[in-house]
Amino acid sequence: VVSVIDLLFAWTKPQDWQGGQIPVVWPSNDLLAQKLGVTVRQVQKLLNQAQAFGLISFRDSPNGHRGGRRGADGFITWGYGIVLAPIGTRLQEFAARAAKGAAEDAALTVLRKRLAAARRNIRALAQTAFDADLHDLKAGDDLALALMATDQMRCVRDAGLLTACVEQIEERARRLAGAVSAKIAVLNTGGDQDDSSSWDGPEDTHSTTTNQLQSAKADTRSGLAKRSSENGDALPSQPQTAVDDDLEKHGVDPEFMMSIAPELCSGLPYRDGSWGEVVATAERLAGQSGISNHAFKEACRIMGQRGAAASVIATIQKYRRGEVQRPGAYLRGMSSKAEKGELNLGRTLHGLKDTSRTVAMRGMSDGTDATPIGSLMSRLVSRGAGLR
Repeated sequence: VVSVIDLLFAWTKPQDWQGGQIPVVWPSNDLLAQKLGVTVRQVQKLLNQAQAFGLISFRDSPNGHRGGRRGADGFITWGYGIVLAPIGTRLQEFAARAAKGAAEDAALTVLRKRLAAARRNIRALAQTAFDADLHDLKAGDDLALALMATDQMRCVRDAGLLTACVEQIEERARRLAGAVSAKIAVLNTGGDQDDSSSWDGPEDTHSTTTNQLQSAKADTRSGLAKRSSENGDALPSQPQTAVDDDLEKHGVDPEFMMSIAPELCSGLPYRDGSWGEVVATAERLAGQSGISNHAFKEACRIMGQRGAAASVIATIQKYRRGEVQRPGAYLRGMSSKAEKGELNLGRTLHGLKDTSRTVAMRGMSDGTDATPIGSLMSRLVSRGAGLR
């Protein structure tokens, strides 16, 4: 019906709506059917519906045919056909309904934006929970519910129903945010306690506010790197661990670590190449690869700093090759095995060295240059040191 009314208005002119004029149009049903792409019978039904809705009326000629004529000034001199005057008399009603509809549309748009924002918030929180291994929060259930609600509410125009749905999803987002924040706060608190008990000196005081969280984490993480750089191989005092013994048994030293991942340890030749530098490098790489500070400190507590550094470098090397999907979770798994006495880190590192050698040999056989840039830098620096 709306399409018919829009089409009928194409035959009107502004002067038809001036006072004393009767807006009448006289297109035939055949022409209307052609313009609308329907049959003549359908046009007749649509016109009857428009009349029943009080939108149009009919002005019949004596012979029952539609027709009319306009003068030179554009005014209708005579006409028989479809009268559009009923629409003019209801203009205020239609304007009010249009304004009400626009307000409802605006309110629905705001609600849908709130729902989308809550869904994105839950998605981000679920990803954070997944990365931090907070599986007990069941964030995936909240995400599934948010996605289902967004899909089901897509075409809903009931403001009350949509509002109830939005408030429920927003409440779930708030609860999940609180739970994730609490869990991460516990992990960070545990990491800070490990820091103070393992290697923070009496002069180290970490005081942070909420808006300084990023920089505070960076300072805490870089503390070990700074002390290691200043003291060379003089690592903070820590008991010898089973992993340390395993590394010594398999002849794993800083030079060995450089041969496993020369591209990761490319900066070591410029320094003293000590275990202190390896630990500092591993700590920096852990932060760059998404391994949490807590996971690294826990690895240091269980495996010792040398074992933790070697584990981090091995983890990142495997991650770069696509063998590991989540470095943080993989490192926690290694720490768990080490705590149970089941970790064979030395054997793992020798396996990585063999793999690196195999990749290099394969690159030589197929004519490609498989030598990592870090390895080339190590050789150049060593050669320069020999010349001096």
